[in-house]
Order: sequence, then C-alpha cells, then structure tokens
Amino acid sequence: MLNTIFATKIGMSQAWSITGKRLPITKLLVDDNCVLNVKQNQNHVLQAELAYGKKKLKNVAKPLREQISKSGFSSGFKQIKSIEVNDQVKSGDKIAIDQVLELGDVVAVQGKSKGRGFAGGVKRHGFHGGPRTHGQSDRQRAPGSIGAHTDPGRVWKGQRMAGHFGTDTKTVLGLVVVHIDLANHEVWVNGPVPGHKNSIVKIKKTGAKKDIKLNEAVFGKKEETKKEETVTLKEETVTLKEETPTPAPEIQVNETGEAKKKEVKEEKTA
Repeated sequence: MLNTIFATKIGMSQAWSITGKRLPITKLLVDDNCVLNVKQNQNHVLQAELAYGKKKLKNVAKPLREQISKSGFSSGFKQIKSIEVNDQVKSGDKIAIDQVLELGDVVAVQGKSKGRGFAGGVKRHGFHGGPRTHGQSDRQRAPGSIGAHTDPGRVWKGQRMAGHFGTDTKTVLGLVVVHIDLANHEVWVNGPVPGHKNSIVKIKKTGAKKDIKLNEAVFGKKEETKKEETVTLKEETVTLKEETPTPAPEIQVNETGEAKKKEVKEEKTA
C-alpha cells in the first residue's frame, strides 16, 4: 500500500467546518507521480523512484533522458526521489491522488522552508537584545557574549549567532486532509505547510484518521447558484425582446419620388 506522494504548494486560504469553526487551509496541487524504476535496497525493501514536476526533456541530463524514455515517459521531471512501495507498483505507472490519500487522513508534510538570507540573532533565534537605555543606543539587537571562561577558552560548537536563515528541511505533523478535488487535482490540509508558493512538498500518511467535515456551501455552491441566476435572467430578457417586435411602417412612393406613409382607414359600417 502506498503512503507517500509529492505535491506542489499553491498557497493558503480558509474554510469553515459544519460547526462554524474557521480553519486555516493550505491548497496543494497533486499531479501524477511517475514511477521511473522499482528496485530492492540492501535491506530487501522495495523502493520506487518517483519523478514529479514537469520539465523540458532537453533540459535534463543525457543519462537521465535514457532512463525516462525507457520508462515510457516523454517529458522531463524537476525531481526524482525514492520511496518505499509494495509489489503492485511497476515501472511506467502513474500514481494519482485517490490511490494514496482519502478524506480524514492525518499526514506529515515535509518541505524546504523559505530562504530569508543573512539574518541577525534577533530574527534568526529570537534573541531579546540588550537594554535600550543607559547609553547603550547601539546594543539593542546585539548578540551579546559568545564565549565562556578561561576554560575551555574557545567558542562552543553550535553557538547561536547571526547567519544564513531558512532553506532548511522542515516537517509539519498532525495535518488532516479535509478536501480532495479530483477534477482539479487539489488536496486541502488544515494548517500551514513549509516552503514558498510553487515549491514541491512530500505528503506522508501517518496511519491515523480524524473526521473534519467542511461546510461546502460556503466555498463551493453559492458561486454556482449565482452564475445560474445570472444566466436565467439574461435568457428572460432575450425572450422579452423577441416577444415584442416593433412593426415597420408601410411606405408608398409617388410619381414624384417622394415617400409618404400609407394611411390605413377603417371602413365605417352604414
């Protein structure tokens, strides 16, 4: 049984449950995960190489192009990762959403956090900084002392300092699948997911279930009813115009070439 699939982060939104509770939602786009190869590792566990994210084939390395063509695919891929699979998965298969995920599945989503460049200790580690009074106007965001005593006489390894912040692999646990749209290949989970928009994330089932039902009328059915009403109104106006046509006046031309309207006289009964 498969328990892992890759997806693309679309962005965050919100939805409401049946009880009226507002939930933060992350929308994920799950395209088909393509199986390039299936093999056993040293521990005799079957692993499949899952390719995800479309890319031009000409921009892929030549050794990888041959592997992709042998598997029966015509386009390149952005990333290739290995996951554990069962005997039913074969090379050349495409894994869809409904083969892995169901409503109510508790999942762990792994991704690479946003890169924030070179950051100081206050932003990177949450340091409080120094005092803002008593003449220390330039020590508000300073890291403070980084050393110990004469023994050991050096800076400890792993000392928290300013440096590059972000682009770390992060995993968020306990997210629940609350909505699956097979037509648009979308999966909604209740909570934040690491990474920027259009980044690739890994969704792994934990085996647990949690029932969260969304109020579909809030985000889906109202727009459809409004569209139907506007269409019906337009059709009614068109039919009204067709029912009441304006009659064209009858015109008679004289010998002189002047056009005069023909007068219709009613005959009087004697």
